[in-house]
Amino acid sequence: MTAPLSRLLEHVLEGEPPIGDEVDAVFRRADRLRRRRTQGVLALGAVTVAVIVGLGFVLTSTLLKPRPATVTPIPTTAATGEVVAAPPPVAGAAPVPRVSGDDGVLDVIEPLVEGRQLRVVPGAARRGDGWRQYAIADLDGRSRGTIAVAVFDVRKKWCFPVAADEGACARADRAGDLEFVRYDNMSDPDQQIRQTIARREDDRRVVAVMAAGERDTGAQRGKPGLTGMQVEQVATDDRVFDAFNKSEDCVDGCPGFGTPVER
Repeated sequence: MTAPLSRLLEHVLEGEPPIGDEVDAVFRRADRLRRRRTQGVLALGAVTVAVIVGLGFVLTSTLLKPRPATVTPIPTTAATGEVVAAPPPVAGAAPVPRVSGDDGVLDVIEPLVEGRQLRVVPGAARRGDGWRQYAIADLDGRSRGTIAVAVFDVRKKWCFPVAADEGACARADRAGDLEFVRYDNMSDPDQQIRQTIARREDDRRVVAVMAAGERDTGAQRGKPGLTGMQVEQVATDDRVFDAFNKSEDCVDGCPGFGTPVER
C-alpha cells in the first residue's frame, strides 16, 4: 500500500491509447453539427418566405386583374351610315346628354329645367319662323306643360302692353342693355302661366318667353316648368336673341302667349 496508487493501477490501463485530442474533437464535431442545423433552419425560412411572396403575387395578379372594357357600338344604317337616333331615356333616369350648340334657345332652357328635377322631352321640340316650343315632363314621364320662346319684329315706338288697358304702356325693368316686363298669371290652378317680354334698346326685335303648366291636371302638375325669375332670366339672356336669325319673325304657327305681343 506504500506504492503510489498510479503504480498499482498501471496494469489496468495497459493497452489503452493515449487520451490525446479526443475531447477537443468531440466539441468541434458538436459545433459543426450546430452550425449545419442553424444553416438548415435559415435556408428553410428563406424558402418559405419565397413561396409566400410568390403565392401572394399570383393571387394578387389573378384577383385584381382589371376587367376588359366593354365597348357598345353605335348602330348605323347599312346603306347610308347615318347614326340611329337614341331611344328616349327610361323614366326616372337622367336625361340623355344632348349635343350642345345645335339649339341656342335650348342651351339656355335645359339646365334650368333639369335643376327643377324636370326634363325637356327628347324629340318633342317644335319650331318655326321666329318661334320655338318645348314639351316638359317630370322624371316619371308625366307631362308638365310647355315652354315657348318667340321673337317679334316690332315698330320703333312699340311699348310693353298692359293687360288691363290696351292703350297703356307698362313700365319696364332693366337688365344691362335690355328692358323687360313680367306677366305672371297664377290665378287659374289648371293653367298657370309665367311670362316675360324683353327688348334690346338697339334692336327692333322683342323676345317673349312663356312657361305654361299642363292644362286641367290639378295644381301640382299645372305648375310651369320654370319659376317667374327663371322665365325672366331666359328672356333677358343675349344668347336667346342671338339664337334667332335677324330675318325671323313669329307670324305663322306662332304659339299663343298669355300676353300677346301687339305690333
